[in-house]
Amino acid sequence: MKRLLVFVHVFFFLIFGCVSILNHYYFRSAGLDYGIANQALYQFAHGENAQITQLLPGVTLPYFALHISLWVPLLSPFYYIFGSFTLLIFQSLALVFAGVGLVKLAKDAGIKDSFVPWILVQFYAGFSLYAALAFDYHDNVIGACFIPWVWYYFFKNKRALALLCFVAILISKENLAIFAAFFSLAMWVYAYRLNQNLKPFAAFLFLLSVGWFLLVSLVIMPSLNPLQKFEQLNRYSYMGSSLTEIVGYIIRHPLRMVELFYKSQIQPDPLEVVKQEFLFVTLLSGGIFLLFKPQFLWIALPIFMQKLWNKELAFWGISYHYQIELAPLISMAIIAYVSRIKSTNIKGLLLAVTCLLTAFTTYLFMHERKADFQPIRENLFLAERYQAPFNISKVKAKLNEIPSDEAVCAQSNIMPHVANRDSLYHFPYIKDATIILVMQPQLQAYPLPTNEAIHLLDSIRTSGFWQEDSSAMPLRVFSRKKDSGNVF
Repeated sequence: MKRLLVFVHVFFFLIFGCVSILNHYYFRSAGLDYGIANQALYQFAHGENAQITQLLPGVTLPYFALHISLWVPLLSPFYYIFGSFTLLIFQSLALVFAGVGLVKLAKDAGIKDSFVPWILVQFYAGFSLYAALAFDYHDNVIGACFIPWVWYYFFKNKRALALLCFVAILISKENLAIFAAFFSLAMWVYAYRLNQNLKPFAAFLFLLSVGWFLLVSLVIMPSLNPLQKFEQLNRYSYMGSSLTEIVGYIIRHPLRMVELFYKSQIQPDPLEVVKQEFLFVTLLSGGIFLLFKPQFLWIALPIFMQKLWNKELAFWGISYHYQIELAPLISMAIIAYVSRIKSTNIKGLLLAVTCLLTAFTTYLFMHERKADFQPIRENLFLAERYQAPFNISKVKAKLNEIPSDEAVCAQSNIMPHVANRDSLYHFPYIKDATIILVMQPQLQAYPLPTNEAIHLLDSIRTSGFWQEDSSAMPLRVFSRKKDSGNVF
C-alpha cells in the first residue's frame, strides 16, 4: 500500500507539472502575476529589496505593497538552480506535501489503508488545484497546503510544529490571516471534546492571526503604498471605503450577505450564474461534506466570503486560484465524515463514488464552463496544449542574449521569461526601456485593443529610433538606437 501511495504522489506531481510548468515552457504564463513573482524572486536572490516595475499603468511599487507574501524571498535561493521555473516546481511540491498530510489525517482517523488512496486521489483530482495551476504561481496555494498539517499537529499536541505550520499559512498572503482566525476558532471549539488543554493554544493562534492581519492591513501595507491605503479593500467598495465600514455593512445586512453568496451585488446581472456554477461544482467535488461537518464549513466560510462578496467577476467562478483553500478542507471533511461510518462496505463505496465524481466533474469543466476560460492553458485533454506554438529553443536562445542590466518592455507572456532584471515594463509602457519584446502574429495586446497595439508597433518601426531583429520569429526584438531619446 505504501508503494501505491508513493506512486499516486509522484504521478500527480507530474500531472501538476503538465499544467503549470508546461504552460510556462510554452510561453503561456503571464506577466501579471507570474512576471511579478519572478522579478521579485530574482531581486531577492540578489539581496535586493524587491521593487516591481511592471504594474499597470506603468507604475512601480515595493513587492510587499502588493501582498505580504514571504514565500518568494524564502524560496529565492533556489532561483540559482531552477531559474524562472522555481516557484512552479515548489508549488507542485507543496500540493504533494498537502497530500501527505491528508494521508496522515486519514490514517490517524482510523480509515482502512486500502481506502486511503481514494481520499488522496479525490484531493489530487479536485478542480481547484488545476484552476490554480493553470494560472501560474500564487502564494496562497503554498499556504493552503499547510492546512492539513496544522490540524494534524494541533490535535497531536505537537504545538511547536502546529505553530510553525500555522505561521506558514500567515506568511503566504495577508488575506489568509482572516482564514487563519476562523481556523483557530474551529480548533478552539473542537478542543472542548478532544483535549481541553489545547484551548489556550487555539486562543493564542486566534490572537496571532487577528493581530497579524491588523498589523499588515492597517500599518505595513499602507506604509509601503504611495496612496497610504490597503488597496485590497477596493474589491469590496460597494460595502464601504474602510475596513470598519465594510464590517459594519456586513453586520447591518445579514440577509443581503447571504444572498450575495449566489447573486451579484448589481441587479439584474446575468453573469451571476458564474457564482452559481462555482457552488454547484464545489458540491459535486466533495463540498457536500462541508455541510455534514460544520467545523470545516466554518473554516471555509472566509474563503466563500472573500470570493463571492468580491465585486469583480474574475473572483466568482471556478477559474483561477481563489478557491484553492477549499481543496484540503473538503478532503478533511470527507475524512471526518467517513471515519464515523461503521460499515466497511458503505465507507468504501462512499469514498469511491466521491473520488470518481470529483474526477469526472474536473474533467467535464476542463472542457466547458461559464467562468472565464482558456482551454489551451487549462484543459489537460486538449492535444494542442502539448504542441509548441513556435520554435521554443530558438526564441529562448534569443531572449538569453539580452543582458540582465538592460531595461526591457515586453508583452505579457514574455515577461516571466525575462524577469531577471530590475527594470521590466508591461507592453505598451515603454518608459526608459532599451529593448522591446513582442511576438507577431502571436501578439498579446493587453491592456490595449489589438488594433491600437499594432498601430503602436508600426509607429515604433517607422520612427527611425529602433532597430528590429526578427531572426527568432515570431519574437520581434526592438533595440533602441543610441542617442534616440525617450521617444515612446
